[in-house]
Amino acid sequence: MPGHGGFQPAPPMLSSQPPGATCPSSDALVTCVSWNCLPGSAELYADSYDLLMEPVEDILDEHEHCGWGNPLDLTVKATTSSSFEEFIEMREDDCGNRVLMMGGFLQCHSVDEHLYHEMMVHPAFTAFQLQAGRGPETIFLGGSGDGAGPREVLRWRSVRNVTMVDIDYEVTRFSLEWMPTLSNGSFKDPRLKVVTGDAMAFLQELPEETAFDVLIMDFPDVADSQVLEKLYSEDFYRLCRRHMHAASVLAVQTGPCSQTTRAGYKARCQMLQQSILPNIAKVFQEAEVLLHPMATWKVDRKFPSEWSSFTLARLSSEELDYSREVWREHIDGELRYYSGEKHWAALNHPLPLANHLRELLRKPPKPKAARAANSEL
Repeated sequence: MPGHGGFQPAPPMLSSQPPGATCPSSDALVTCVSWNCLPGSAELYADSYDLLMEPVEDILDEHEHCGWGNPLDLTVKATTSSSFEEFIEMREDDCGNRVLMMGGFLQCHSVDEHLYHEMMVHPAFTAFQLQAGRGPETIFLGGSGDGAGPREVLRWRSVRNVTMVDIDYEVTRFSLEWMPTLSNGSFKDPRLKVVTGDAMAFLQELPEETAFDVLIMDFPDVADSQVLEKLYSEDFYRLCRRHMHAASVLAVQTGPCSQTTRAGYKARCQMLQQSILPNIAKVFQEAEVLLHPMATWKVDRKFPSEWSSFTLARLSSEELDYSREVWREHIDGELRYYSGEKHWAALNHPLPLANHLRELLRKPPKPKAARAANSEL
């Protein structure tokens, strides 16, 4: 997963909402964007924010005695390095929770990583199930070397094979040794094939007829290195499209968002808005952005929590009803964070962010004649 970028907070985003929605008035403070015109109001966004943040507040309450201050002050349990990262550390808080750090930045915290990884996998799998009428079977996973991505992917009983390509095996080895709960045994699952290498080169070498049901790209933020720019380029998304069929879904980690507060009017997702979404829009007819809390770790609890974004790109323009929690048909037990309700909430975005995202995707609101009656979130 991408690093927390030095406690940078983040905002809410795009939306594909339950069927039967009216378009908000032009002076509404919030709108939903799914390439349909969806209901929006300051109250709707605030309710969505509260729903997404409630589990974060619970985590903070439960761990306020664990010494969450500057992660660089935590006890170092182990260190390593690789050809791609000089400083890789495993640290531990006062309660024994492990923290993976790379280059001095917090990458993964055992207490809250499920927020990010459940939102990375299950919305995309749900979208595929709703389109295809079956659970996803063939998966491509780019990055996610710490093991939490394949853990969530392999929870779906429908999955037959997963091809995971990550460039730095040392991160995998180190995480397996010092934070094995991240992968939870997924690397022993015979459905998982792990390839150490460049994801773009791997896809380029695949026969063009090889298609995946779901492709998930969990790469570090493009701002971390110019070398990563190719993995967020128009060429890369066209390469992904070559390995998709009509019902396939592409899920892309599209970076953090700043100034994500309950008011939301300053919310901004620089990486998404400036470089990634314009490239996705050149390749895919349909895309929707989910915004959600990514991390609970804060130097001061009064600071906004860090938020992250995922973009789902599809070839189909079919409207999807995410309130149907189809994942329950494929997973034993409960998820800790993701739900149909949170999926809709993550698709509600405040203005002016939502308007800018709609402009980037060149998706005008539907005409009034096409609008249905208003519906609740």
